[in-house]
Amino acid sequence: MNRREAYGHKVFRREWLGQTLVATGLFATLGDAHSVAAALDAQPSEQDTPESDRKASAKEITAEMIQQASWISRVELNEAHCEDIAKRLNAKAAAFEALRTTPIDENTPMAMAFQPSFFISSDEALRTETNPKEASVSKENKHASQGSGISDWLTKLDLPDPQVDPIAFWTVEQLAAGLRQKRFTSEQLTKMYLDRLKKFDPELLCVVSYNEQAIEQAKEADKELTEGKDRGILHGIPWGAKDIIAIPGMPTTWGAVDYRDRKREVTATVAKRLFDAGAVLLAKLTVGTLAWGDQWFGGMTRNPWEPATGSSGSSAGSACAAVAGLCGFAIGSETLGSIVSPTRVCCTCGLRPSFGRVSRFGCMTLGWSMDKIGPIGRTPKDCAWVFQAILGADGLDPTVVERPFDWRQQTLEVSDWLASVQFGVSSRPKVNEKRIAEMIRESGGKVIEIDFAADSRIGAMTDAISVEAAAMHGDLFAKSKEDEQVGKWAPTFREAQYLSAIDYVQAMRARVDLIQKTEEVLRKVDVYIGDADLARTNLTGHPSMVVSYGENTARNRPHTVALTAKYFSEASILAAAEWIQRKLPPTPKIPDLVASNANP
Repeated sequence: MNRREAYGHKVFRREWLGQTLVATGLFATLGDAHSVAAALDAQPSEQDTPESDRKASAKEITAEMIQQASWISRVELNEAHCEDIAKRLNAKAAAFEALRTTPIDENTPMAMAFQPSFFISSDEALRTETNPKEASVSKENKHASQGSGISDWLTKLDLPDPQVDPIAFWTVEQLAAGLRQKRFTSEQLTKMYLDRLKKFDPELLCVVSYNEQAIEQAKEADKELTEGKDRGILHGIPWGAKDIIAIPGMPTTWGAVDYRDRKREVTATVAKRLFDAGAVLLAKLTVGTLAWGDQWFGGMTRNPWEPATGSSGSSAGSACAAVAGLCGFAIGSETLGSIVSPTRVCCTCGLRPSFGRVSRFGCMTLGWSMDKIGPIGRTPKDCAWVFQAILGADGLDPTVVERPFDWRQQTLEVSDWLASVQFGVSSRPKVNEKRIAEMIRESGGKVIEIDFAADSRIGAMTDAISVEAAAMHGDLFAKSKEDEQVGKWAPTFREAQYLSAIDYVQAMRARVDLIQKTEEVLRKVDVYIGDADLARTNLTGHPSMVVSYGENTARNRPHTVALTAKYFSEASILAAAEWIQRKLPPTPKIPDLVASNANP
């Protein structure tokens, strides 16, 4: 091609680009479109363009491609339609490429904030979010007031005999009382838990990294308590963080081998609030790769009751460490079962709060419209104390709303409490759900049968995870040479590229209907015995909790049952879980792995 022909070709190309841009409706006049077309066409000549770039630019969309892909749109297309669509998409190619290649900070949320509670009440007070600045102030005041009167109560609390009930398995309240009764210091507690983590982690594989500042943080907690600065019941209590929680100075790996050394220099809100409450971070605990399952780049996290098996996921390390007595409590997260599943498998307690109760800022995103952060502990009260410390708006996560948490630290008497509570259970309950319902009835409580209407759209709604996760982790997936680099997600990420944006929006609209219908059923009772279907309640954002109780003699470990309730009813769930656990204490309390190796 000579210079004159090349020039003519370039003019023709700009003219075609200009006309195509006008056809898209983005520009009102051909003159405006030509200006943009000239800028878009200001590219190096083919001779100056690297071979890899020439190959990329050669991927022009054709009418034949559109026709072959027409099943995605479900719209009947003729030849002219396909030609027109191909031109329009080629004109937008540069914008799409810019969108896909321009980095977005991992803590940037979607412009649309999911607030499912908005759809369940016409009460303006329930719809209005507290000003984040006011929420922050009230949070600080709460911590201060919590510390001011708590020492007197804890100094009078009766404590177990460590020879019978090892300190590593004491409740949060007992550990807090032990600190104030000077049975031990936070430094001693922290050293004990660190020793246990290092002793049992080679078999359990629940630790990703240790906090090198843990002992210094514990010494500071002891100093403050000595000086009379009591931050509350979590002051000096050692804890573990699921390794999606960003903490400066420590790797935050998300369970992915490509991120094994990556440090994310923001402090997640949940971590900041626990630091403000005086809790001492021991370690980052394992998470399945990109929050799926119990398999991470270091291996499979084990179940302390049966170390040959996995602990389920993705809050694998948090559930494992809590039940094995390797920390005072832990923090997990759930998108579609990642608190409920591992706490069931590991036979401990975990609270999945209502969506929008706890900020996810600084935590790995899997699904902006589905992720929840919650506590994992050995008792419902452990979970309650931690939940109280971490809930509330921070001005950084737009989905979080302020709601009361009316939880009372009191002895639950059957005659006073159980008689005032209405329980629900499925007409086709699972064995443990039926057992708990019968126990409640025998104790004088009320249980009615309630069922949720089937919804054939739930499968499509769960594609929210596929779409949102594929968008969030697209950069890692694009750079991956092996599927294992994204764990179990590779097939889902590939599939997500073909999910329609229109179907995603329609599924999100369908969730409103599911939210309203699920809330309508749950409002018939105070507590529902069961998880009410993990897919359903994770899509709707309703709270749920697993509680360990009684003895499973066939497997030498406790039983578990899930409890669910209407929005913002965490206090009711926790009270019911505490009653169940007091009525039938978990037996055995300590896994054989720990009991046979640990010092009292």
